[in-house]
Amino acid sequence: MVEPEDTPKKHVLCYGDSNTWGYVPAGDGARFPTYTRWPGVLSKLLRTNYRITEEGLCGRTTVHDDPFAPGIERNGLKLLGTILDSHKSVDLVIIFLGVNDLKSCFSSTSADIAKGVELLVRSAQNPEFGPGGIEPPDVLVICPLSIWEVATNFGPTFKGGREKSQDLRDTFRQMTKRINVPLLYAEDFIAVDPSDGIHLSAESHGILGQEVAKWILEWFESR
Repeated sequence: MVEPEDTPKKHVLCYGDSNTWGYVPAGDGARFPTYTRWPGVLSKLLRTNYRITEEGLCGRTTVHDDPFAPGIERNGLKLLGTILDSHKSVDLVIIFLGVNDLKSCFSSTSADIAKGVELLVRSAQNPEFGPGGIEPPDVLVICPLSIWEVATNFGPTFKGGREKSQDLRDTFRQMTKRINVPLLYAEDFIAVDPSDGIHLSAESHGILGQEVAKWILEWFESR
């Protein structure tokens, strides 16, 4: 017999790419430990009343099929429904995606990337996945950070991406305002690590986790 939880917890699902997975900057595929990654920081800070599910995947896009990753599904839209169904019920979905859409092979504009995130938000807002299977989960969008085109293996892949990444703040603001979902600007308090121009340092993971934890507490307390 499965015993019910003594205290029901709000369930938060963090849906992202390598900056949620915890890729170590310029680390040749190394991964930060669980409680260094920003979802792990959330778990430590909110463990009493919240359950945090980490769903990060390196190379995950918003809506694109990656032609250079055969056999691995990195299209975020294709997988989101399956993941939410697996983890339901979910009270809050945090979407932190868009960086990989900046790859030159996708030829996406900043407006295209915002539209991709909008499709993810609408997919997440399915009552089947939310509390009791009758209410849609809340959604928080985290705007991707500006990237740098540095002399690493990532440089050619993201050629031309910095300028578009700097436009995301505005396109994401317009998109989230129009569909009435909250937006958090990660770049207000962190930046990508200069060693590879794409990923977050351990310190930035910690700061992001703290800021998201503050947002979550304020959001649910206000409701």
